[in-house]
Amino acid sequence: MNSYMHVLIAISVLTTIIAMPAFAAEYGDAACPGCGFDFYDADRNARYNEVPMRAWTDRSLYDHDSEIVVQGVVANLREMPITIRIIGPQGNLVGIEQVEVSEDKTFETTFSTSSPLFSKNGIYTIRVQYGVQEINDKLTVELLGPEGEPVVSCGDDELTVESDTDAYCVPYSADGVTASSATVSRELSSIMIRVDAELDGTITLMIPRDILDSTSDEGDTDFIVLIDDEEADFEEIDSDDATRTLEIMVPEGTAQVEIIGTFVIPEFGTMAAIILAVAIVSIIAVSARTRLVLPKY
Repeated sequence: MNSYMHVLIAISVLTTIIAMPAFAAEYGDAACPGCGFDFYDADRNARYNEVPMRAWTDRSLYDHDSEIVVQGVVANLREMPITIRIIGPQGNLVGIEQVEVSEDKTFETTFSTSSPLFSKNGIYTIRVQYGVQEINDKLTVELLGPEGEPVVSCGDDELTVESDTDAYCVPYSADGVTASSATVSRELSSIMIRVDAELDGTITLMIPRDILDSTSDEGDTDFIVLIDDEEADFEEIDSDDATRTLEIMVPEGTAQVEIIGTFVIPEFGTMAAIILAVAIVSIIAVSARTRLVLPKY
């Protein structure tokens, strides 16, 4: 091999040696074995940056005696907790919790479906938020099986009246009529009672005003009572500042009695009001930490 070829080989090797550090630097030292660069970590971090937060549950179907495990990961640590809210099938808030994010950028918490607020079957929506509104995720799970026990346990002389989030005890008596269950409807401002009337009879209810009332600017007004969707006779036999007592005549074969007023218990009952308070505190805390500007009215 002549000297000319030796010179060309030397130039080629020198050029390669000079170019290698630049190439490695340009690609994050990926071409430098042992330099501490992990290609898989870099790829994962890049994916996290594209998706700031992801959440998931351990499964999608639960019964009323289990735990919903909510887990997730964030792209970047912030000095604030994760806020997790669960919305029930009727659109009511049934659970809320703030969860701290670990140093490895993961978080985890559980919700018990044995809580009275999870008593209904259906789809529950889980909303997860991390600071600003843009960093959020939404999941859905389904609860099936025998529905849970009511929120309260009423006495033998009380009728259990259930709402979406709570249950209330209404004193009552019945003659010739059996009341099987009752619900309060906020949309209709009414109490619906399912009955079994084998004979003509009566049902008397002492209705608390903070559950159902009928008023106008002038004071108390008459309730409307429907027997199987037909207007029926009744008598208001007593009233005071706290309750109004109705005696309703129930014909044989009646299946339902509905009492309609003008006011029904507010959307958030006793237990749900506590959850609402926690939600408000959470929003204030997040707003303060992120220095969000709330609109003034």
